[in-house]
Amino acid sequence: MDAVDAVLNSPLKCTAEEKKHFADPAIQEAQNSNFSSALEIVTNGLDAHPASEGLLFLKAYFGYKIADNMSNELSSYPKVIQPIGNGALMIDGAMTSQMLSKFQAIVSTLSEAEEAVNELLQVNPKNSEIVEFKGYIDLKRQQLNQESENMRTTFHKSPQLAGSYCLGCQKSISFETQKIVLRRSADSRLEAWHLGCYQASNN
Repeated sequence: MDAVDAVLNSPLKCTAEEKKHFADPAIQEAQNSNFSSALEIVTNGLDAHPASEGLLFLKAYFGYKIADNMSNELSSYPKVIQPIGNGALMIDGAMTSQMLSKFQAIVSTLSEAEEAVNELLQVNPKNSEIVEFKGYIDLKRQQLNQESENMRTTFHKSPQLAGSYCLGCQKSISFETQKIVLRRSADSRLEAWHLGCYQASNN
């Protein structure tokens, strides 16, 4: 159990009705790792009981766990920007586009979790577990923002710097869908190639 999961051991402030109809069924789903179902149950509960501290807390917790799982999935993706020798970089455009939209989904899930935490802190600003939990969410969001920003910068600045035509076949390059190679020319200009054209020119 990590430090975030330990937060769940603090007693939930729920009425008997909230506990029976929403908190307990949601925790049951979460124990089976169905965090999306758990979040849905809690969100429905908040529609009926918007001021429930226990349900707000669970909403933040399940949102964090969903974002964490999505983030772990990302780390199993193949590297989308990688060096391939001679100072050249290969960018998988389709996979990069996919990863950037995944980053966006994770950050949006974390933002919703943070909103629930902020509501809790308005009611209970001195609760150290909630303050600490907000810290976990902030840190996770900063790390993801930094990572996606680095990737986005490389991805979006490359066509501006290298142009959108392949140096090999002189046809246009789609940075969003194709595999591209970027490298510096002898006079330090950035060149863009289709992966196939680059490989053919080096054989």
